[in-house]
Amino acid sequence: MSQDEKDSTWLPPHLRELLGDVGSEKSRHVIKETLESTGKKIKTGRMGRAFGLSKVALRGGSRWLVDKARDSFSNEEEKQARSEQRGVEIATQMLKTFSEMRGAAMKIGQMLSYLDDMLPPEGQKILALLQRDAAPMPYEKVTAQFQRDFGKPPEDLYQHFEPTPIAAASIGQVHKAILHDGTPVAVKVQYPGIKEAMEADLKNAKFLGLFQQVMFFRTDTKAIMNEIQERLIDECNYLKEAEYQQIFYDRFQEHPSIVVPQVHHDLCGEHILTTTFHDGLGFYEWLATDPSQDARERVTKSFYRFYLGSFYLDGLFHCDPHPGNYTFLEDGRIVFFDYGCTRHFEESRRQLWIELCKAAMRDDRETFHKLAVPIGFFQEGQSYDREAFEGLIQYLYKPYLKDEPFDFRAHPPRDTFREMFVENANLFKLNMPADAVFLNRIGFGLVSLLSEIGSPLHCTHYASSYFEGFDPDWPDDPHCVNANVKEIDKKMTTSSPSTKSS
Repeated sequence: MSQDEKDSTWLPPHLRELLGDVGSEKSRHVIKETLESTGKKIKTGRMGRAFGLSKVALRGGSRWLVDKARDSFSNEEEKQARSEQRGVEIATQMLKTFSEMRGAAMKIGQMLSYLDDMLPPEGQKILALLQRDAAPMPYEKVTAQFQRDFGKPPEDLYQHFEPTPIAAASIGQVHKAILHDGTPVAVKVQYPGIKEAMEADLKNAKFLGLFQQVMFFRTDTKAIMNEIQERLIDECNYLKEAEYQQIFYDRFQEHPSIVVPQVHHDLCGEHILTTTFHDGLGFYEWLATDPSQDARERVTKSFYRFYLGSFYLDGLFHCDPHPGNYTFLEDGRIVFFDYGCTRHFEESRRQLWIELCKAAMRDDRETFHKLAVPIGFFQEGQSYDREAFEGLIQYLYKPYLKDEPFDFRAHPPRDTFREMFVENANLFKLNMPADAVFLNRIGFGLVSLLSEIGSPLHCTHYASSYFEGFDPDWPDDPHCVNANVKEIDKKMTTSSPSTKSS
């Protein structure tokens, strides 16, 4: 057995597919140590969490400065090798720190794993572990959360409950269990203290600065920060997540390729969420099977329908597109998880964004400017570089400019970041509408996923169909879309007033 094979034997199959022989022996040791550790008590104090973030920023920044100095005396090959090594080491440190901190800080790491151009692919793979493979909390803490919500241990509520989690991420961990009627279920258990940790992060200037970079906005407005706080704190209430997931479940019942797990409401509490379990492959495991082009096309259509189709048809937005949120079933369907970060767009806002997309499709630049103030890109009466704004909108809607299939590999997030925040002539004038904060997250995250899948999509065809109120891949859709928008609006407004537009 080779050394690389020995180094990978401790990894479960899905991580072997993801990581391969990433990093140095030191990096692999830190990864192994992190994954095999038991989650520490989550720090909830602002000072302690600020120190953790400072440690990541300081180590990454200091190493970057040293390497920049070395680069002036190095050839291109040495620069490239040093850049890759630096990225892997920074990512390894981030993995360790974010895995200990959890909460909103860990969400930064999850997003960096598929968005950040600072890290080489090897570094991004290391951070991808944060999507589902963080250190789990001890079982006694799991039991304590059940006592808190139900006054009983899990063994009294389920026919069988696995004490070892099958996944652990930023807010909680997932255990497999079996109901008394034999139904296999996934039980998400929230980490104790995670809400307090989230609240501490949201009051931390250093965290907010990092979050601004990852979410791609510069203007620090009250509306934007309220939007971020509402979405992240919502994730700490599993009863609210159960309501969101039920709405998606009702909407996608009988869909030919999209599965939303059923919610078992009698076994849901503020810190416990029970949904039907589906066994299959994770995103990277599925990619490792070298799917056919037909399979890649079906998955691309499903992802686009679930994220942008939900927005354009129903005003619903699932705001968490990271690769750990999917299971690929043997029959070709895809299970979508994690509905804690969900947003509902009121009809007036949904229509504004639809009009902007339509304007981009017909190259109606005058409409760009008519919508700029109502959507919130600029303030009333503010002067700005009109040509630069037109160019930015055209770039953001690049998949819709031609009536033909679009290859998302030609639209990498790093290039979009440069267009928006480096080469943008309106950089310090352009505002970020509050409800666009998570539109950005979806846009960048979805493009990253579709680029990895590698199948073009005729975006103008699908978007135009959605604008007319129907899904071309689901002709037997039992829902009347126009009525459904009103019904969803009623449900979301009644059950979750905090999801209304800012």
